[in-house]
Amino acid sequence: MSASRGLWRAGICLLTGSCGLLAGCTPPNAAPGHTPSAVLAGPTASAQARALLLPYDRYEMTPTDLLVIQSAEDVLMVSCMRTHGWSWKPLPHAGDADPPNRSRYGVIEPQVAERYGYHQPPPPPGVARHEAAENTRNSGLSQAEADAAFGRATGHSASVNGCWKKAHDRLRRQVPASDHTLLNELTLRSFDASLRNSLVQRKLAAWNSCMDRSGFAYATPLDAANDPAWRKAKRPTRHEVLVAVTDVRCKRSTGLIDNWKQTETTWQQDFINRHSEAFQALARAKDVWLRAARAVLH
Repeated sequence: MSASRGLWRAGICLLTGSCGLLAGCTPPNAAPGHTPSAVLAGPTASAQARALLLPYDRYEMTPTDLLVIQSAEDVLMVSCMRTHGWSWKPLPHAGDADPPNRSRYGVIEPQVAERYGYHQPPPPPGVARHEAAENTRNSGLSQAEADAAFGRATGHSASVNGCWKKAHDRLRRQVPASDHTLLNELTLRSFDASLRNSLVQRKLAAWNSCMDRSGFAYATPLDAANDPAWRKAKRPTRHEVLVAVTDVRCKRSTGLIDNWKQTETTWQQDFINRHSEAFQALARAKDVWLRAARAVLH
């Protein structure tokens, strides 16, 4: 599934960019006759970004988890498509998906800031190749093949009869019920609460002073990342890159990210402890879904 690639949305806006989660995924886009663009890949995540883990990650589908599920759905579609008289070639699995919180606090990696400023980089190489292969395959489908694979479009919605939907439902057949609204509440409230934490506020003030010494007047990293000026250009300007590089440097020199992460970790773990049964159900749902997918792949 190709994700739209636009400006980075710092903080909580970046948490809603992946499809699926425990509520279910949406099918890949099928556009018969569309010519895909060349593969454009961005940098793989740094060790710092991969170490940026939070308690809620245990219960949420990560980008890596979603790729496992997508690969399993792809394999299951082979026999279904065969019954309709069509062949189906599963795509190679991509193993370099972004870690779950790479952009939770905006840009934190110097190599990303230097190349992309606040514009979101293309996906990592493996994911980029996977998406390009998917686009190439799907663009070559006839309308009849696309209907068999993804269901016939009816108005603004798609039918539920496509092979992708059957594969998706098969993997979720034994997934127990869980209250996904808790995850939504956790995601929103922990980030919001962290901004009001006194230690984080002191670190944000130190970040602000650091930025100000370089001539950049932004109250928080969220303000810097969401400067309307960045939206005016498809590619980052020199000024945008300079601001982003300074932003990353100030985050590091003030220890903002470590303290921000620790504050959210404490808040999230307390929330999980207070709703332990509900989160155990979420963990079971995630585990059952992933086990079903891995069983198809091995």
